[in-house]
Amino acid sequence: MSCLVPMHAEAIAALKGEHETGPGYHIVAVELKDGRCFDQVIVSEGCIISVRGHNDIPFEFNDVASIEVNHRRWNFRKWTDAPRAKARAASA
Repeated sequence: MSCLVPMHAEAIAALKGEHETGPGYHIVAVELKDGRCFDQVIVSEGCIISVRGHNDIPFEFNDVASIEVNHRRWNFRKWTDAPRAKARAASA
């Protein structure tokens, strides 16, 4: 596993024709050749930089069967799937 996964030139060119999700990045769905799917993947500057729910990228670009822009937003810069302590305290 790695922190950044470089994309092939063809995939980069295809994304250039799509609207960006935010400044300099796209959120895409990735389907792998083995059938696994990841609905929230951040792509920027020709690299896959983050996959929701994973600390590292759990695949290499050669494993990718398809990429589709879906703009399924999440705050990946301050990302956590852990419940917020405030919400837990309010429900206690």
